[in-house]
Amino acid sequence: MLRRVFIGWVLAGLFLPSPVWAVEAAPALTDREIAERLARLEEGLNGVRTEIGLLRADLGQLRTEMRQLREDMGQLREDMNRQNQHLRDDINAQFDRQFRLTLALLGAFTVLVAATISFALWDRRTMIRPLEGRVKSLEDDLAVSQPRAQALLEALRNLSQRDPELASVLKNFNL
Repeated sequence: MLRRVFIGWVLAGLFLPSPVWAVEAAPALTDREIAERLARLEEGLNGVRTEIGLLRADLGQLRTEMRQLREDMGQLREDMNRQNQHLRDDINAQFDRQFRLTLALLGAFTVLVAATISFALWDRRTMIRPLEGRVKSLEDDLAVSQPRAQALLEALRNLSQRDPELASVLKNFNL
């Protein structure tokens, strides 16, 4: 029962209108104070509008400066690309010159080796030709003189049978 009474009081407190205890009464404002406050608010609002206008002008100037910076950056990028291209061209030209020099040195070395080999072959030929001529003439002389030498040797052998001194000389020479 006590419980029902307590629940009833709680429900009545919740649903029945009650006076507001936490509200403080505001001081009464006069029309003049309201007008002054409105005037100050308008002045503040005009100041804010002026500041917003200045901010917009600064923002426009900032956008202009940013456009100018973008243009400058584009120009710098173009300049850097041109410089890089010039450097590439210079490096390519240097490699080209180096390659030509290498080819020239290789060609000179090849010519020098070929000239040396050619000179050696020419020198051998010119040196051997006179020797070939001499050997040929000696062979011809030997071909003509050989029967005479055989006859002379035969005569000496016959003579050595009678002369012991001549026999010992022929023996020393294995004839």
